[in-house]
Amino acid sequence: MPDRMEPGVLRERRAGAMSIVWRYVLISSGAGLISIPFLDVTALAGVHIALIKAITEHYGDVFSDHAAKAILIAIGAGLVPGSVGSILGRRALNALPFMTPVAGLLTMSAFSAAVSYGVGMIFIRHFESGGTLADFDVEHLHRMFARA
Repeated sequence: MPDRMEPGVLRERRAGAMSIVWRYVLISSGAGLISIPFLDVTALAGVHIALIKAITEHYGDVFSDHAAKAILIAIGAGLVPGSVGSILGRRALNALPFMTPVAGLLTMSAFSAAVSYGVGMIFIRHFESGGTLADFDVEHLHRMFARA
């Protein structure tokens, strides 16, 4: 992969990549409707791995087993706090007097979609700046989400 892409190629690649991101945003909004703790986070982790794989391949990089395992470990490290957050978040939403169970599900669905959009954009920017999956810095991902 070249260090920098030509503007025309970049626009075409970006359009294709955004199509991938939007597809997975829709999928993760559906996964966000899962109301079973731990299963919801596991489903979203699977969606995010598939999103990363699709973007990686779109930019011509190889999605290796080693890279996949590293990403799974990084996402897996977030499963326990994510599951606890999911449980607490659902309880907090249900405690609000104006929040119905349907509104709570829709809120979690929207949040799931937003996270997938963020993950997709981070990987698009990484690949467009000349990065590869092998040199992706997971700590960078954490810092990007901390700033958002």
